[in-house]
Amino acid sequence: MRPLAGISLALVSLSVLAGSAWAQKPPALVGAAETFKATPPSGFIDDVVATDDQRIAYVVADASTRSELHVVTLADKSEIVVDLAPVTMHATAITLVGARAFVVGTLDDGRQMAALVELMADAKAKKAAGAVVYKLEPATHISLITRDGKPRIAVHRAILADKKTRHELDIVALDTGKRLAAGKTLELDANNTSAALELHVNHWANGYTQAIGIKAGTWDRKTDARMPDTEATYDLVAAKITPAKITDLFENRRRFQALAEAIDKTDFVRLAWDNSAVQIWKDGRSRAIELDQPLLGYDPKSLQGIVGADGAAWFILKVDPVNAEAVARKKADLEYLDVFRVGATDPKAVRKVRLFAPGARFRFGVVPGAAGRFWLIERNIGFERGGKSLTIYQP
Repeated sequence: MRPLAGISLALVSLSVLAGSAWAQKPPALVGAAETFKATPPSGFIDDVVATDDQRIAYVVADASTRSELHVVTLADKSEIVVDLAPVTMHATAITLVGARAFVVGTLDDGRQMAALVELMADAKAKKAAGAVVYKLEPATHISLITRDGKPRIAVHRAILADKKTRHELDIVALDTGKRLAAGKTLELDANNTSAALELHVNHWANGYTQAIGIKAGTWDRKTDARMPDTEATYDLVAAKITPAKITDLFENRRRFQALAEAIDKTDFVRLAWDNSAVQIWKDGRSRAIELDQPLLGYDPKSLQGIVGADGAAWFILKVDPVNAEAVARKKADLEYLDVFRVGATDPKAVRKVRLFAPGARFRFGVVPGAAGRFWLIERNIGFERGGKSLTIYQP
């Protein structure tokens, strides 16, 4: 009984510390102004949000019968509402394409489907708002990518048979839904290895069009010895493998571990393996940065970030009110959500915004081409999907 009593006493002490912090007057929002807020009277705002330099799109759903796409023009707050229920009840990705929206949704069996839908009615063409321009067949992954400098759709199918997985790929035109190219089939065994290519796949990139891993070294007839293994990228569309020399085995393993955890992403923000620094990842390579605030004061699980095309990034961290230093001084910290920015070559990230948010969780994103505007979805408590409000802030 003594260990349990000790744990209970520690939890009570932390609760008292936290309570003393909440008793203080909540500070105002610092460093930004609220410019837009959506709070649906019923249902919830789903996790998927899309933006361009003029609009924001979000989905209001109730997980059973309702799925509405709301597209708001930020300048005048005018709004278009489109019923997505005939297309999908669980949208997971949206891209605004002029007067249309490309919507990706998840099916009950875990596969994805996608459709291009009209945002506005067209009387001459006899098309109603929400009319489906085209719909893609279900696949394992459907991703919007850039290929040959143009937006394309990558449709990836992973088919399990005879203890092997066959990976098939199509490249589809975004505006018409027509297939432009078919990738070469890649067959992997249970260890994610292609015997034909002598390639062990560690992770994927660019909408599953590229398989990246370690390729077995070739045999050198002159020395009668096998050459060292290489890092390699196999492009399924071009059916071409590109090797790269491994100069540091330790660095390669650390990097490959992080990229495997990121699944299909090569641009992201994460903490170093020992939580000692924030890492900005661009094109599968990382750089560690410092913060202008003590990193140990934040909850590591709260980190979310967006990396721009130039390698600059915005990210958020939430203060852990009972972090180690707060406990040591016997005074809980106020539970702020802090918003940071770091330039493409800057060694240090600067805190731009502070938001007092006790007990709240968020989903974070940025508005492109808008001088640092960002959005937050305040997540529901005890429900992992969606949130109760969507707010845009201007630093």
